[in-house]
Amino acid sequence: MVISPYTRRHALDSTNFNQTSMVRTMELMLGLPPLNQFDASATPMASCFTDRIDLTPYTAVENNIPLDQLNPEVSQIRDPRQRHWAEVSLALPLDDIDEADEDTLNRILWHAARGSDAGYPAWAVADDDD
Repeated sequence: MVISPYTRRHALDSTNFNQTSMVRTMELMLGLPPLNQFDASATPMASCFTDRIDLTPYTAVENNIPLDQLNPEVSQIRDPRQRHWAEVSLALPLDDIDEADEDTLNRILWHAARGSDAGYPAWAVADDDD
């Protein structure tokens, strides 16, 4: 999300920016040379901005989900597929980095984002050799 009086309004930019893109953008704004080869080759975020200032205030959108709301107890989940992935999620070893099975975790995230009726894509299934 880009927030600035110089932000292009009512536009969707699908460019893949990352942290070095932000660093490169700041360097360009300040007239500084790149610090290293990584930010020198980063895509600047120029497409997110315009040279015309727009001081129109924005309308804040209220949060739809209370920030203090916790996940429901597994017993309260009525959809059997959602309950299945909740139970699998609770059984995952998440105490340390990379302990959880990657395929299982990806399936949990897929169904959480896409809904329990969304089929898991065949292209995302890893071969045993991977």
